[in-house]
Amino acid sequence: MSPTSMVQSFQVLVFILLVTKALSVHSRNYSPQYPCKPPHQNTYIFCNTSLPISTRVQNLINLHTLAEKITRLSDNASSIPRLGIPPYEWWSESLHGIAANGPGVSFSNGPVQSATMFPQVLLTAASFNRTLWYSIARATAVEARAMYNVGQAGLTFWAPNVNIFRDPRWGRGQETPGEDPMVASAFAIEYVKGLQGEDLSAASSGGLMLSACCKHFIGYDLENWMGIERYSFNAVVRPPPSLICLEVMFKNPITALFFFFFFFFFFADHRARCAGHLCAAVSKLHSRRESKLFNVFLQ
Repeated sequence: MSPTSMVQSFQVLVFILLVTKALSVHSRNYSPQYPCKPPHQNTYIFCNTSLPISTRVQNLINLHTLAEKITRLSDNASSIPRLGIPPYEWWSESLHGIAANGPGVSFSNGPVQSATMFPQVLLTAASFNRTLWYSIARATAVEARAMYNVGQAGLTFWAPNVNIFRDPRWGRGQETPGEDPMVASAFAIEYVKGLQGEDLSAASSGGLMLSACCKHFIGYDLENWMGIERYSFNAVVRPPPSLICLEVMFKNPITALFFFFFFFFFFADHRARCAGHLCAAVSKLHSRRESKLFNVFLQ
């Protein structure tokens, strides 16, 4: 056999292999698992899409046993076969593109084997370009939704990271927009809007492309320091000096709290209408003042 014939035979073989792989991928049923499947699991009140969300959520909660409610407290929500509810992994990552470090994303179990990676958030934020921030989030959302449609990702993504980069020893500063609260707020607004698909027609009726999750709420800047890990660290939240000064100014701790946190986190969150929040591991509140913070603002 001549060299030319060998090359042609090899090309034909490669083509056949590629076609075979494509057909096998196409023949497999890649799709997310849905609740409320007919004919027996779609009769619950929470399956009735004509009812208000609050009514459906309340019905779903009431149908849970105590043991089942406890399983909802993890990122990996177990299935509830008697209610026809499939398992769901809440933890998917997309700080600057779809990442595989969240268990909700898989590049090995389906037709999508990669996604677009954009620069780290700290670098992108340095562009001071709101349009760029929005466009990156919008492109990420399209890819994430496509992956969800073939069962390789969820719809809840833990992004953006809106923590203020206060100390490089934290080790995760590259995830954040930096040390400036105004830049962090502006970045969060654009990123959440792009990720949740604000420009889509469904957004006007409450529909989302994805659910963004602003992280991390209050008291979060320790990862693993001197043998102390964030999972077991007892974070004692104390009032910063600036908050004490504001209390003296306003003569009202709640007013001072509102003033202090509104511009640095909640203003951006309200403007962006972030669908979720990821809390820090705070196991002890220093005083009644901090209890007010969590009870009032998290509502």
